[in-house]
Amino acid sequence: MVKLNKNYIMIKHLEFLYYGYYKFQVRVGNIDIAPFSAMLIIASTIMLYYFSAFFLIILVPKDILNFNITYFAIISIGLLLFLMIALYLLLVHKSKYKKIIKEHEKNAVSKKGIVLILFPLIGFVLLIGSMFLKVLQNQGKI
Repeated sequence: MVKLNKNYIMIKHLEFLYYGYYKFQVRVGNIDIAPFSAMLIIASTIMLYYFSAFFLIILVPKDILNFNITYFAIISIGLLLFLMIALYLLLVHKSKYKKIIKEHEKNAVSKKGIVLILFPLIGFVLLIGSMFLKVLQNQGKI
């Protein structure tokens, strides 16, 4: 029995997302910037999940959680830069995106296109839902 490494599986999922967003950018007409645009879509979606987690964390009363929000901007910028560099090195550097495109064009994965839509959509729903909960907390309803 073959045991797959979790990192290998995560990278394959990341490559699938990259391929889908790359093909979307090509269909829209952004062929020249498609490798970077697909990378930016993935990074911004991950940041959506990060911001929604942050809003859920600040729902905890300040007595229990001693968290200085002023560091949040610095941490966010650092995380975004780290994501951009890591995604660039994993997906774009030295034309790795060409290998990813060739590999995924052989497999023709059209049935899993719903994942490409749900990945950012769930991020938006989580962010808006957590912000709504924070508004309710500020109004004293929670």
